[in-house]
Amino acid sequence: MRASVLDPPPRENAAKCLPSKGAWRKPVRPRNSQAGAEKGNDLWLLTLSDLLLLLMIVFVLLFGMMLRQQNSELHSLPQVAAPMKPEETPVEAPPPSTPDPVSHEIFVSLENDLQAILNAEDGKQKVSVTRQADHLILTFPERIVFDPGRAQIKLSVQPILDKVASFALAHPDLLLEVQGHTDDRPINTQRYPSNWELSVDRATQVVKALIRLGLDPAQVSVKGFGEYRTLYPNDSDSNRGKNRRVEIQFSLARQS
Repeated sequence: MRASVLDPPPRENAAKCLPSKGAWRKPVRPRNSQAGAEKGNDLWLLTLSDLLLLLMIVFVLLFGMMLRQQNSELHSLPQVAAPMKPEETPVEAPPPSTPDPVSHEIFVSLENDLQAILNAEDGKQKVSVTRQADHLILTFPERIVFDPGRAQIKLSVQPILDKVASFALAHPDLLLEVQGHTDDRPINTQRYPSNWELSVDRATQVVKALIRLGLDPAQVSVKGFGEYRTLYPNDSDSNRGKNRRVEIQFSLARQS
C-alpha cells in the first residue's frame, strides 16, 4: 500500500531531518572586546608621553651641564677690581663765579649816573642805591611813597619818579622790575585781604606812574612779596619801617 504525499513522515525520519540543539545556538559576542580595542588605541599616547618625558630629562641635564661649564670658566678668569662708584669720586667745588668785567663796568657807570640824578633832588637822602653783581637796586621807603595801609602814591615823590623815568628812557637796554614789600603785621580790609595784595598794588601803582611818564610797558614788570622778603627782623618798629618798601631793580636785557 502506497503512502500518501500528505501523510506525515515517520518519526525516525523527522528526527533525522531536525538539526541538533547545539547547531542552532546563537553566538555570543564577548563584552570586553570594545574596551580592549579602546585600550589598544590609547597605547600610543602612553608611549608618546614617556618619550616626551625622557626628552625633557635629557634637556634639563644638558642645560645643567652647560651652566656648570660657564661657572667654571668664570671662576678661572682673573679677578678685576670693581670700578669706583660715582659718589666715591671726590667732587671738586666749582670755582667761585667772577663778575663779567664788561657788566661790572656798565653797572658802575649806571650807578654813578643814577646817583648823580638823585643828588640833584631834594629827596636824595630818602632813597638808596645799591649795586649787585648783575643789577642795581633803587629802594623807596614806605613813608615817602605811601601812607600806611594804602597804595596811592604821594605827590611829594613825583619828582623822583620823573628822574627815574628819564634815566630808564636814556637806557633802553635796561629792564625794570618793581617789587612791593611789607612787614609782618597782618592787614585784612575789603581791598587788601592780606599783605600780598597790598604789596602787589603798591608795585603796580609805581609801574603805572612810570608808564605815564613815557616808559615802555615791555620794559617793566611787577612783583609783590608781602612780608616774606625782609631786610631786617620784624622785632621793632624801626626794622618794620625799613622792611616796608618798594624796590626798583635795574638789569640788562639779555640779547637773544
